[in-house]
Amino acid sequence: MAFMKQNKLLPNSLRRTWTLPLLASLAILSTSFGRAQDASCKVVADAETLLLRTPHHLYTTEVRQGRSVASEVLDTPGGVYVGTNGVWHKATGSIQDFAQIAADSLKQLRDCRHLADEVSDARPATKYTLHNAASNGDESVWIAKGSGLPLKSEA
Repeated sequence: MAFMKQNKLLPNSLRRTWTLPLLASLAILSTSFGRAQDASCKVVADAETLLLRTPHHLYTTEVRQGRSVASEVLDTPGGVYVGTNGVWHKATGSIQDFAQIAADSLKQLRDCRHLADEVSDARPATKYTLHNAASNGDESVWIAKGSGLPLKSEA
């Protein structure tokens, strides 16, 4: 994984702890530096590219060995902040740096399909399913109808 090889954007104490939660969060962030190679994923890639240009707050929950680990990533014009268990750290890189690192794996989106129109967090959204060849896993993403921004992602 490209991110695991170049996780120098995080303080030493967070590199192990935050690699997976950040990678999960960045999976929502697609490619400002390249598009998904599969043309069927253009809508998803466009939404994720829009997210890169928009300050945002991501919430992730990762289940490892039956234990849930909740984390947050806050992208602001002043920097990227990562938090878990109420402890926050500023990453040494920008959202553009993180997007560059994630771009290679995010080009691996395949077979994106419109699944349904649903409501997510009280907002009308379109649900897409896709295959991420980088993680060899299937994912779902909900894109807001009004803003075009991703609202939710499940892997």
